[in-house]
Amino acid sequence: MSDQTAGARPESRARAAGRTDAPVTAPDARAWTGWVRFGAVVMVVVGVFGVIEGLAAIVSPTYFVSDTGTVLVLSWAAWGWVHLVLGALVAIVGAGLLGEAAGWARGAGIAVVGLSAIVHLIMIPVAPVWSIVVIALDVVILYALVTTWNEPLGARH
Repeated sequence: MSDQTAGARPESRARAAGRTDAPVTAPDARAWTGWVRFGAVVMVVVGVFGVIEGLAAIVSPTYFVSDTGTVLVLSWAAWGWVHLVLGALVAIVGAGLLGEAAGWARGAGIAVVGLSAIVHLIMIPVAPVWSIVVIALDVVILYALVTTWNEPLGARH
């Protein structure tokens, strides 16, 4: 190696040595940020659906039909409140992920979306198709939030 290339950057030394292969770079952080934004938008949509589902159960408890009138010991009005509060939390946290995606929002998103999936798992006997659709959307959201955990949020180039 010559004196001219001793202090140069690795790319410059590689070119000086006759190698023209480009250096290996890390994946673009913006691609992962897109997944987080996608998850956030789906969270807002699922949250609003949860609020509507909760309001429907509160206003018209006979809208959802079951043999005993309860699901796991709670009345439909109580499940309506569960869906209303959880849906609002999912939507609020999803909106929090849309901005600069604060670190708290990602952890909170994983928690509330996981809880949403569990609540809809309980609701499968009453509304099987809807519950499975929401669980599938929750899994997509969890994928978007968890697979990008080590990537910087809000990284803009």
